[in-house]
Amino acid sequence: MNGASALAAAFTLGLAPPPRLTVTEWADQYRRLPTKGSGEPGPWRTSRVPYVGEIMDCLSAQHPARRVVLMKSAQVAGTECILNWSGWFICTQRAPMMIVQPTIDVAERFSKQRIASMIDDCPQLRELIPPARSRDSGNTTLLKEYPGGILIMSGANSAASLRSLPIRYLALDEVDAYPHDLDGEGDPISLAEARTTTFPRRKVFLCSTPTIESLSRIHREWLASDQRRYHVPCPHCAAFNPLQWDHLTWPEGEPEKAAYACPACGTTIPEHHKTALLASGRWVAERPESPTPGFHLNGLYAPIGLGLTWAELAKEWENKKRDPAQQKTFINTRLGECFADPDEKLDWDELKQRAEPQAPRTIPAGCLLLTAGIDVQKDRFALIVVGHGRGGVTWVIDYVELPADPTRPADWALLDDALGQTFPDAQGHSYRITSAAIDCGYLTDDVLNYVRQRRGKVIAVKGASTSGKPIIGRPSKVDFTWRGSVIKSGAELWIVGHDTAKHQLFARLAGDRKLLPQDRMVHFPSGLDDSFYGMLTAEVWDSTKRRWVKIRPRNEALDVYTYATAAAYQPALRIHTWREGQWKRWEDSQGIGPGDLFSAAPSPDAAPVAERPPVPPAPSPKVAYSLPLPSPVRRQTVTRRISL
Repeated sequence: MNGASALAAAFTLGLAPPPRLTVTEWADQYRRLPTKGSGEPGPWRTSRVPYVGEIMDCLSAQHPARRVVLMKSAQVAGTECILNWSGWFICTQRAPMMIVQPTIDVAERFSKQRIASMIDDCPQLRELIPPARSRDSGNTTLLKEYPGGILIMSGANSAASLRSLPIRYLALDEVDAYPHDLDGEGDPISLAEARTTTFPRRKVFLCSTPTIESLSRIHREWLASDQRRYHVPCPHCAAFNPLQWDHLTWPEGEPEKAAYACPACGTTIPEHHKTALLASGRWVAERPESPTPGFHLNGLYAPIGLGLTWAELAKEWENKKRDPAQQKTFINTRLGECFADPDEKLDWDELKQRAEPQAPRTIPAGCLLLTAGIDVQKDRFALIVVGHGRGGVTWVIDYVELPADPTRPADWALLDDALGQTFPDAQGHSYRITSAAIDCGYLTDDVLNYVRQRRGKVIAVKGASTSGKPIIGRPSKVDFTWRGSVIKSGAELWIVGHDTAKHQLFARLAGDRKLLPQDRMVHFPSGLDDSFYGMLTAEVWDSTKRRWVKIRPRNEALDVYTYATAAAYQPALRIHTWREGQWKRWEDSQGIGPGDLFSAAPSPDAAPVAERPPVPPAPSPKVAYSLPLPSPVRRQTVTRRISL
């Protein structure tokens, strides 16, 4: 064939309408399962996994759905739906398609092990996509070009890969493993979906096993869908019901005798009926008013020979049910269901309802010492003032965000002003901040220079998300650069055990649910806005991955609370170790409570108050005096009411 003939053939191919095949029809006609990595190599048969037929039909061009959701367990052919969809797309569509995996590494592995095998075993796909070794083949690990279209593999951890080019069809695999915020650019699902907006006949497929309720994207998507479940008929009473874990029964300690009890008639159904049950099943929508098809599948549906048997599932549950972490894994991966939120998980509106009739910036009874936590952002300082009292009780005294440009030295004076302010109590005493901790993750040199000039009063901290670390460890001397000069060992840096501090806070907040307001460990004043509570509850502990995960983009209030806690726990104070005698000496030494940012903490060996010289008489019960503040902190006059 000469060049002109080849050009004419390609032009004719581009003009020809695509075959009117559904994804299911294409897979049954052309797809072959590879010998390597497949339990049943050979021609694909939808009848072997009949419940995926309707899912793939919804992914076909003829179906009006623009969004399809599959919340599933492992081993129920969810990934095969994506493979069949992509193979059908290459053979029938002239447009770009993208498959997004949780990471670039997973995308490369998926391409090499699954996509490449599918192409090699399908002659129709091999004709369209040349071998990767061919020169200028357009066939790379993450990109498969074919006449009129392209298939791209991307990772949800790479913003650049999600912004590549417009996409008509988008497959989002294992979405619950995606990061919640990608390089500060937002949700990777939203970034990927933005690529489809130029195509009016776009289609998005979201597929995943779920995690815990607060973190699970697929669960939220399924709740917004028409919520289809696969109903199968009982061979005894013919009633249709979905297969659910609660109806799998077996004698205690004998999981090998597991059978399914029909919820309608109660008769047990041995597993050898499963093939007939699946073949006669049908999808039933619980919310048919929703335009989004949403499917749920659990491990009970796995065909015999392609997944765990009912007896194997029962045995696995027997082995894992006593371990909460393994129990969660079973519920997610075997049942395809969300695990309930941990006990310490709280909603922002629940915390807001705990606000007490105490005005912000005032000191409640029992509060004896103030610390502050500071976070440096590009356009502001976020600052919290936390009050501390006996027994670990804390009060949020104030939370503010100071608009500022931290790259301008003059704007740091705003932070000095905030740290030097006073807070009154009902008796007229004025309290000031005793200690402050500031995060040095952003503009590290500026922060270290700031604390160097306020040594002993403000400490530089850096969070470490490692389990078991103390809330604050030992400091290390660090170098930093200031105005072109390297200052050797110029400042101290303290590591904060973020995980430990957050666990402590959330455990106390959860425990406060059962207590009267006056008995709670953490108190909130009235007047804090919704955003504060949203940021304070912006993270949830994922027990499987053993890490805190953000469920909202902003969490400054939570971070600065942990810094304020670290400021109270640092060796200069260590108020978590104080006993009644130390609290009493602190009250007496500070004139009934008001410590300040520039006074020292009481030593455990401090002399009793009785040994100190008495306060000389004065003509007025009000005594005004000023505290010496190092430059550039402004001097302020603090008025305290002292009983003489």
